[in-house]
Amino acid sequence: MKSLNRLTPLVICSLFIHIFLCITLNPSYAIEGNRIKIGVSKNNPPFSEFDKRDAITRGYSVDLAKLIAENAGLSPEVYAMNESDLIRALTHGEVDMIIGIKDKFYVTQDLALIETKITGLETKLLVNSECMSVKSYKDLAGWKVAIEKGRHFPWLLPSEHKDIDFVEADTTDDALALVNSGKAQAYISKNFLSTIYTIQKNRFQNIKGIGDAIEVSPLVIALDNKNPELLKSVTMAYRKILENNSDYAVYDKWLGNDLRFYMSRYMKVILVGVGIGLFALLSFIFWNYTLKSKIALITEDLRNSEKKYRDLIESSPDMIYLISRHGEIRLANKIALNHMGYDEKELSSLRLHDLVLPEETGRVRDFIDEVFRDKYSNKKFTFRSKEGNKIQVEMAATIMKESSPADELACCFSRDITERMRLEENLIHADRLAIMGRMAAGIAHEINNPLGIILANAQDMLYHALDDKDAVESLKLIESSALKTAKIIEDMLNFTSPGELQIVPINLPQLIDASLGLLKQRLKQKKITVEKRYPAGIVNFNGDENLIQQLLINIFLNSIQAIRNEGMIRISINEIRDNGNGRIIMEIEDNGAGIPEEDMQKIFTPFFTSRRENGGFGLGLFISKIIVEKHNGSLAARSEERKGTTMKVEFPFN
Repeated sequence: MKSLNRLTPLVICSLFIHIFLCITLNPSYAIEGNRIKIGVSKNNPPFSEFDKRDAITRGYSVDLAKLIAENAGLSPEVYAMNESDLIRALTHGEVDMIIGIKDKFYVTQDLALIETKITGLETKLLVNSECMSVKSYKDLAGWKVAIEKGRHFPWLLPSEHKDIDFVEADTTDDALALVNSGKAQAYISKNFLSTIYTIQKNRFQNIKGIGDAIEVSPLVIALDNKNPELLKSVTMAYRKILENNSDYAVYDKWLGNDLRFYMSRYMKVILVGVGIGLFALLSFIFWNYTLKSKIALITEDLRNSEKKYRDLIESSPDMIYLISRHGEIRLANKIALNHMGYDEKELSSLRLHDLVLPEETGRVRDFIDEVFRDKYSNKKFTFRSKEGNKIQVEMAATIMKESSPADELACCFSRDITERMRLEENLIHADRLAIMGRMAAGIAHEINNPLGIILANAQDMLYHALDDKDAVESLKLIESSALKTAKIIEDMLNFTSPGELQIVPINLPQLIDASLGLLKQRLKQKKITVEKRYPAGIVNFNGDENLIQQLLINIFLNSIQAIRNEGMIRISINEIRDNGNGRIIMEIEDNGAGIPEEDMQKIFTPFFTSRRENGGFGLGLFISKIIVEKHNGSLAARSEERKGTTMKVEFPFN
């Protein structure tokens, strides 16, 4: 018993120490058990408002505070105070948590802020209705601005607006009454919604809002960072409220009738929907405008293009026809009508076949088939006008790209070459006469003198008795004159032969390709393909490059002239070596008309040609043979009529 009495003071002392430690170490709200003190503004409807008659604070912030306390397992005590006193009360430990509208002053304090879903609270300028000079907060300098006592007004405006004349009032109602009466010109509302509520409650008639919002802020829950356990508890409680949407009833109670806050609940969905709808509408308007503009532009372009091409067709010096697959004439320009002597109606009832000579009808049919098959063709015809006049024309035709397959049309360009052909024939005839005249004059001049000497000496020997000495002398003169005449004839035959050779190394395949390049247009016009068979290595020999190219061009031109259309030229080169000496054998083969057997012996004869209509003089192969022989080579030909010709050329090399 005595032992127990001695322990009692120790137990009591330990108990007091334990209680002291609990009180010291636990957070502030634990001092008073599970109670939490919450501060709200007493004049910020519908978020919080102190009712003097019932001595109670009501509003969204009050119910939200109670909901947070309930989810945190705490008992709330709500205290209504001036807006300017909220942060001071929190930092001095008078309350544990406040719910208010965030501004710059909140950020400068050491506070933990939790943003609620209430956003878009506007700080906005309101003015007296008769004040016309103030259009925005930038115009406030020199005017009276009403403000509640203790309000952190400098945080609302930039620093350059500190020269404003402030008029302090006890409450928001009093400040707005000053503006309504004209004693102050402006009031800056931290919560425009609450201010509108106050204006309507007091029936102020002379106040209006102007300009855009100065600032848009959220409603926040603020706690002291020095109380981490309370911060954690409140944060988790508010997160739980958001997850189970238990705050919707509070929304509907206080903010359900306000469209802006009702929309804020579904703001993201509404904004996305409105954005999509607006974008779709603007896109449709823009697309419609763009489409109309494009249609108008295209229509104008088509109109201008039609006029441009019609003017181009009508101003063309060539006869232009649009024909169908069967040769019907669908359209003709004025030049065609004037040349042919028909009017537009008469010509549209004819076919292209009706414009040519009867013997050329088959060629026209082949020409039209070729155009619609190959998309292009070019031929010469003889047209007969309405009066019976013959017109030589060169016609080129191509398919109209815009035509549909069902009604495909071809555009035919026909040029009158009657006068040109007459002039060409006259020039050719004149050239031939000039050549013959020069040759005749030269031969007559050069041969006349030796022939005179021969004749004179022959007459002396026939009609005069000459001794042996004089006879021998006459015979010598006759011999020398005959030799001179032979030399003149030889020089005349060699007048087309080349002079001194300019020997250089020649890459034969390369020279062939260069020569074909000079004739590519003629090859393309007749759709002639070229096949090449060259050795793998470089084929070189020494010769006069210009003369060898002249040889190649002469042979290629003969092949091109022999092919009517869509032919082939095959070129092959082989090298043969024998005891240190070598030969280059080149064969040029075509599938043209070939050479008649009776003409094969004459093809190397000067002035012989089977193609007088092409303006030839029969000197091409003659000169080619001379060129080959000057290079100690050989030129030979083999041909079969209607199957083609092969020219074989051999050059020696070391």
